[in-house]
Amino acid sequence: MLRWITNKENVLNEFFIKDASVYFSGVYADTLLKGVNPKDYQCWHYWGKSSSACFIGGKRLRGADPNTFRVLNYAYAIDETSIYTSSGRIVDAHLSTFQVLDSGQNHVGAPQGYAKDCRNVYFHNGDGKVKCVRNADPSSFYSLGDTFFAIDKQRVYAYGKPLTKVDLSSWELLSHWYSRDAKRVYYLNREIKGADKDSFKVYTPLDASPFADHLARNQKHFFWNDEITDEAQWFEQFHQMDLEQSTR
Repeated sequence: MLRWITNKENVLNEFFIKDASVYFSGVYADTLLKGVNPKDYQCWHYWGKSSSACFIGGKRLRGADPNTFRVLNYAYAIDETSIYTSSGRIVDAHLSTFQVLDSGQNHVGAPQGYAKDCRNVYFHNGDGKVKCVRNADPSSFYSLGDTFFAIDKQRVYAYGKPLTKVDLSSWELLSHWYSRDAKRVYYLNREIKGADKDSFKVYTPLDASPFADHLARNQKHFFWNDEITDEAQWFEQFHQMDLEQSTR
């Protein structure tokens, strides 16, 4: 994935060349990579390396080996001794069996996603934290590709946590973090109380802004994300969402 740097435009969360030096474009300021020659620098989005150091954004990855350093996706990288993320290393990962399971980038562009080795399953959330997914079965575990949902032979997972009491055989993913099985409706890994699974319908447009709230309803209740809301407030938000869609 790493390529020799050629970019001279200041693009957020990317490396670029300025005044014969390499910079990283951060949210609040640009960071100079001191001592790095553009002719000796390869990068891919916010991952990069020279012949003497490896980087994520404007920070050096201490101890990383440039000779064996590889980017796996947006969320994970590897060298001969460690797995790296935006929040540091994964301790005790089994390197030879480690694999990423999706793109590693969530709907708003943040590093997020699932990975596994022969011993554990890992979830990197959008805030940069990596945790082992408890009780997950690595041999059967796979991501559904959206960096939020995953399945193994016994459970469904959302945002790195299992859905409680879910019936795996009847579970289906709807849209915008809603899902259901034969008895329950879920929002991410939380059961939505009061939701009737048969009449439940998602109303958030498929192409809504990634930052939009989520709306759904059934025959008795109106839902804003996973909370019951009153009808007037729900319709106000729905019409606002519809207006934003028409002006995009």
